[in-house]
Amino acid sequence: MEDGLLEAGSKLPSVRSLSRQLGVSLATVQTAYEELEAINFIESRHGSGTFVTGMPRRATGTNLGTRAEMFGELDQLPEMRWEPYQFRTDFFLVPPPPKRESMIRFSIGNPDPALFPFNRIKQVTSNMLWSPKEHFFDLGHPQGFLPLVEHLEKEMALAGVPMAENENDIILTGGFQRGMSLILRLLLNPGQKVAVESPCYTGILNFLLAERIEIEPIPVDENGMDTDYLATVLNRGEVKAVITIPTFHNPTGVTMSLERREHLIKLAARHRVPIIEDDWGRQLRYGGESPPLLKAMDPGGYVIHIGTYSKSLLPGLRIGWITCPAGLSVPLVCAKLGSDNADSYFLQALLHEFISKGYYNKHIRKTTREYRKRWHAMIASLDANLPEGCSYLKPDGGFSIWLNLPQNIMSVPLLKLAHEAGVDFLPASYCTPGKKDSNALRLSFSRCPVEEIQQGIPILCDLIKRVSGDPSLLEPGRS
Repeated sequence: MEDGLLEAGSKLPSVRSLSRQLGVSLATVQTAYEELEAINFIESRHGSGTFVTGMPRRATGTNLGTRAEMFGELDQLPEMRWEPYQFRTDFFLVPPPPKRESMIRFSIGNPDPALFPFNRIKQVTSNMLWSPKEHFFDLGHPQGFLPLVEHLEKEMALAGVPMAENENDIILTGGFQRGMSLILRLLLNPGQKVAVESPCYTGILNFLLAERIEIEPIPVDENGMDTDYLATVLNRGEVKAVITIPTFHNPTGVTMSLERREHLIKLAARHRVPIIEDDWGRQLRYGGESPPLLKAMDPGGYVIHIGTYSKSLLPGLRIGWITCPAGLSVPLVCAKLGSDNADSYFLQALLHEFISKGYYNKHIRKTTREYRKRWHAMIASLDANLPEGCSYLKPDGGFSIWLNLPQNIMSVPLLKLAHEAGVDFLPASYCTPGKKDSNALRLSFSRCPVEEIQQGIPILCDLIKRVSGDPSLLEPGRS
């Protein structure tokens, strides 16, 4: 039918006739007809028979090539045109994927699908659908599935956040970026300025640029955001909010020290500037002590905390939450209602059931053990192979390690040589406001088994050593 061998309007044999022709049971033919009808390839006409519908033939040309090009050699998406409108997309940071299928991917800082708890999810989903409730598929409460909200209130209270009435409240969102979108659209206007760490998580940069919010980069070192530098910036009175990833900062992996956390809270109170705390992966700790959440250190109510299950469980769940001062919860709910009304109640109920049965804590223990092995393997491989002139920041958790190269090696041209050698990484330019390249890169271990890490890091280190000895290898046409 897709190839046009059966034209639209052609009458098909009856179930009994086709059953005899093919030598199969009536039930088999009936099932096949029902499936074809379900996807609109055929239609049954009462009293007349079964006919091929007017489905179009298989397209000889598609947009697949165009879509692939958008994420191929390009470092950024092209400007899109739809007359009489134009859309700026040149600001988006889209790392080009390698073409080799056998590539060792140190560029992806997401959970490993091989560790997803499919069997547990399947079990919980089956039980829910076996006896479905109306609220599973309704719009539900704008704050989110209330049993899950109540669970998170207890979790945040255990983390030291005051959750009594009139202190703080929780609103479920469709992931971290959805939560950040609600907050910034409520608090800021286009053209206003936000302070962010530099380097910074690409998703934050892309969102701010898309919303035409100006970015004030704040340096990061082994103790996290440089709050002395931030203090100087805040004194100018231009910054309207601060976004920070204080624990397992993406991309550097560092954790903000207790002293700087205290300083940041004092700065927020002094300048009356809200702080958005991105708490993406606090559970993914492999060593060291856990510092308190900024939200737990905030007596003045200036910190808005955003958590997510995307990195600790399933990215596709798209479930996060905002912990905000009680006075901000109603405006945030109104902002949420004004954009998408509600998130998936079914997925929120599914997550709550998954947590209630103890599966989430078991999953965290299992995945943390595996990620700790990969973290340790990458550190050991770097220690054994890293050439002179390189250094790295050792994180206590998360998914990534920040590697500093010799001063004469820029990360973007190095990436092209790395792809030829069979390894991948994220250049610093994709984490920097203005896309400025530097002699640094991010190595993520979350998607790479130990064996791949032990194979890939020596390859990368050998390449760095060769390029350090002969920088002309980075020139176009040389390899």
